[in-house]
Amino acid sequence: MLSCRDLSHHAGDYVEKQLTFKQRLGYGLHLLLCGHCRQFLRHFRSTLAYTKALQSSQQISDAEAADITQKVLEQAKK
Repeated sequence: MLSCRDLSHHAGDYVEKQLTFKQRLGYGLHLLLCGHCRQFLRHFRSTLAYTKALQSSQQISDAEAADITQKVLEQAKK
């Protein structure tokens, strides 16, 4: 079974769906049993979404940045 450390080290591969079927199964089992890693993965996905949103716009206003931040925080609470 995967450890929390293993899960965190390969979270990018998991989110980008670059794992084998067996690896995804291991991740799924671990996430089923570990609330801390589920929360970590939610935050990880939110962080990725936030950075992609910032990269897609060259110049954004403070209001737009605040709006993106608010959306990310709302997503992390789910």
